[in-house]
Amino acid sequence: MVQATERLAILGFGEASYEIARGLHAAGLPGTHIWKRQPWSATVLSRAREAGATLCADPCETVKGADIVFSLVTPTAAPEVAERAACGLAGKYYLDLNAASLRTKEQAAEIVETAGGLFVDGAIMGPLKRQQHRVSTLVSGPEAAKLAATLRSWEMDVRAIGTRIGLASTVKMIRSVYTKGLEALVLEFMVAANHYGATEEVLDSLEEILRIGPFLLPFRQMVAELILEQAPHGARRVAEMEQVVRTLEEIGIEPLIARATLARLQWGVSEVRLKEHFADGSPESYQQVLDVIEQTALQPAQ
Repeated sequence: MVQATERLAILGFGEASYEIARGLHAAGLPGTHIWKRQPWSATVLSRAREAGATLCADPCETVKGADIVFSLVTPTAAPEVAERAACGLAGKYYLDLNAASLRTKEQAAEIVETAGGLFVDGAIMGPLKRQQHRVSTLVSGPEAAKLAATLRSWEMDVRAIGTRIGLASTVKMIRSVYTKGLEALVLEFMVAANHYGATEEVLDSLEEILRIGPFLLPFRQMVAELILEQAPHGARRVAEMEQVVRTLEEIGIEPLIARATLARLQWGVSEVRLKEHFADGSPESYQQVLDVIEQTALQPAQ
């Protein structure tokens, strides 16, 4: 059981904060105060009771008695809510767990730090419904390591990954290119397969190809092989994706993901010119490919 002297306030009471709050309550953390925009529905009131929490109508009043504040609102609202809570943030840890962009995190950090708070960037990296407060969470910022140590004493799985504000959130945003992109990819090909009456045939074919090629390799090896193949085989894949886009258009499916895939592969062929960079032979490592892209097609990281 959690034996904590610190007091927690949470800004926002959606699904994420509900799962974290009720997990912490079950683990023994007492007295959480939660701000939620009014009016409060019967469901909100019931969930607050389940989480052992006191609902509050004003962000500033919510955080005044706390030592640690979690922000779990909609990403676009994060700076506004930080501003509304600012009068009560002096000397308090402020963990922004919103799935927001780097610039949004920086805006919130400036507000919190101007108010005398200790801003920590956070990113929830796992399934909250199953893991609740024990969900894997990354944090970054000058105060991240200190806060992570405290939260681990609350049975939370929190890992500090650096002192730069925005690092934790940016890791999550970049990861979402893969995870959410995969969801969109599955949706597009399954809609097309169903529309053409070929769902089972497409799934059978995918199951077969997923048993060969790079897809059964350990994940890092798979990623390496897929990147390495861009230099010698990029142009051929562009030609195939052009036909994929045309096929979807012909059967009445707007090829949103396929068209974006074509554009990214075409970028590697025409703008980065990967094949020309490795004309004397295939790259030896995926890092060589990434280095060429960094040097030829990207602006320096800020």
